[in-house]
Amino acid sequence: MYEAYWGLTEPPFSLTPDPRFLYMSRGHEDALMMLHYAISRNKGAAMLSGDIGLGKTTVSRKLLDLLDPVHNRVVLIVNPILTPVQILQEILSQLDLETTTRNRQTLVQELHKRLLFYYERGQRVILIIDEAHLIRSTSTLEELRLLLNCQMNDQFLLSLVLLGQNELRPKIAKVPALEQRLAVRQNLKPLDVTETGEMILHRMRVAGYAGESHPFSPDAIYEIHKYTRGYPRLISQIADNALMVGFAQKAKLIDGFLVHAIVAEFSGKEAA
Repeated sequence: MYEAYWGLTEPPFSLTPDPRFLYMSRGHEDALMMLHYAISRNKGAAMLSGDIGLGKTTVSRKLLDLLDPVHNRVVLIVNPILTPVQILQEILSQLDLETTTRNRQTLVQELHKRLLFYYERGQRVILIIDEAHLIRSTSTLEELRLLLNCQMNDQFLLSLVLLGQNELRPKIAKVPALEQRLAVRQNLKPLDVTETGEMILHRMRVAGYAGESHPFSPDAIYEIHKYTRGYPRLISQIADNALMVGFAQKAKLIDGFLVHAIVAEFSGKEAA
């Protein structure tokens, strides 16, 4: 609706995990680099944790962009509220092997054969579990740990990447055998005020903004950071509203007064 007014070709602040729009703060760069390192160097298991709305899922989608589809077979589980048997069935299903058996031992044997199948063809299987903090039972985490036993003498047949909110870390700690297998452990932090401004401009540039100056004033960025505390999802929501209101008011620049009013609406308070 406001795209043409601001010189954009598409919405810059969609909440979908489009890796094109991922602003690579130092923390996001480190997380992406370490996850890629864990996979490319066949380290076995890695974990990326962080509070809600910090960009963990988008980092994982960026990671997928870096992986050569010829040499990597990705299994992505986005709803991990599954029993150990259901986890095994879902992995096999995504590896193109449908099975109706619920016998755990049979499923493990079938999975091992499938992993060998890809290994012999020069492919590595990567299992990415998003929202891993939702895993309810320790037995499911233990099953994931056992999957890492599928290995040759010199390498794992499967790489495991766990993504989850901060509650994931104490859950993992209850399964020491899995925790000790985590060769990489990264934790995302919120953006600082400078990064907040850079993130807004980055997303607008990706969406087609060609202006020479930042469309948000320094005091607008300060107000956004103050309210959002540097959480990218909230930053996107406030910035999106600001562009809409700025369009309605025919503003040439998003200033602090405009953002302050939007924040007041968001928080249900009267603007001072």
